[in-house]
Amino acid sequence: MCDTLCIMPSFSSDGQSHFAKNSDRSPNEPLLTLRVPAMRHVPGTTLRCTYIEIPQVEQTREIIICKPSWMWGAEMGVNDARVAIGNEAVFTKAKRGKPSLIGMDLLRLALERAGTAEAAVEVIIDLLEQYGQGGNCGFDSEFHYDNSFLISDPTRSFVLETSGKNYALAEIQDKFAISNRLCLGANHTAQKGVAPGEGFADRYREPVRSYFSKSKQRRDQMLKGLQSSTDVRGLLKVLRTHADGFDGKEFSHSSVGSVCMHAGGMIGDHTTGSIIVTLREDKPITLWLTGCSTPCIAAFKPVFWSSSAPPLFEDAGQSLDYWLRREHLHRAAIAGRIDVSALRERVKALEQQWFAEEARIMNADVPDEGELAALSTQASRDEQLLIDEFYDEDWQTPVAESRKNRNARYWKSKNAKLGLERA
Repeated sequence: MCDTLCIMPSFSSDGQSHFAKNSDRSPNEPLLTLRVPAMRHVPGTTLRCTYIEIPQVEQTREIIICKPSWMWGAEMGVNDARVAIGNEAVFTKAKRGKPSLIGMDLLRLALERAGTAEAAVEVIIDLLEQYGQGGNCGFDSEFHYDNSFLISDPTRSFVLETSGKNYALAEIQDKFAISNRLCLGANHTAQKGVAPGEGFADRYREPVRSYFSKSKQRRDQMLKGLQSSTDVRGLLKVLRTHADGFDGKEFSHSSVGSVCMHAGGMIGDHTTGSIIVTLREDKPITLWLTGCSTPCIAAFKPVFWSSSAPPLFEDAGQSLDYWLRREHLHRAAIAGRIDVSALRERVKALEQQWFAEEARIMNADVPDEGELAALSTQASRDEQLLIDEFYDEDWQTPVAESRKNRNARYWKSKNAKLGLERA
């Protein structure tokens, strides 16, 4: 489960292209935030993806990605050519493919190999036609699906939906949002497996899992938010959106129907990481990253290509430690052991400081790379002090006794498997 959206320069209040995504996966599945350097490769070598090997290209780009800890591919990311991509699980009528490339592999391969959004589309389509897609995408259970992609650069954005080796493509003019369902009708400009003018979603959408994913509700939430949310702050608000009537219940109930997804039931995942990217054409891009789960209580820290501070890491182990410590804080919120309202107010106050400083630096004709790196470092320190203030080493205890309901039992089991408390 995931939710991804973008706004184009013609729609955004600042005239920039913006991309955003919540990655929703198993709540115990760490999402690592990593920088992978550009590399030259010996001609004729191969690349091991999650399940299969494919020929490697001679040059790969530097990328910043958010990836599930166990797989090669990534849920979302951006490259040094200012191309950002997010993928969605979609449920289609295609037969389950043998282990091959999974959607996260296709995403990372496109980031490593493409210099524009249009080129990234071509990379994904070429790989899809050659290898297809298939393989278990679940962390602690079998989970198979096809994929849709939202692909953006500073001037152009595309939505690419797939069903097996079939696909439909449409260019985005102002704003768009994708969730866990096919949504392209007859408005595609390139296609395979449907005729021009034929609705791709009508042809290939699997209705039952698409319905129970509550993807329509989440997509509607995003599009509603975009009616008046046309900058980074607006996108941040969208990524923190809960379903109507769910605010105040998010740590005692589950909600697969919320963009800020909270696990706890038979159906649905949890938002394990979030990203917002401002894709400027003539100035440095800004990434706003949580590096952890649960965006409604997590701080979005500013990261730049010159940054070296957390939540951005080159070492997977360090990124895992960062994610786990903040996940412990989230589980403490579920157990009623922290003042969530106080935490949220502190997070928002810090974000306002970072927004103001980022805007000041970016307003210069030539933004100072040193100042941007210093802002990223300071934001990382500010957030770490906040985490340390709210963190309590004595939290390695069972879920609060007052919460012996289904949700508490769910999280008690998850905590035990993650090593946060007794079974």
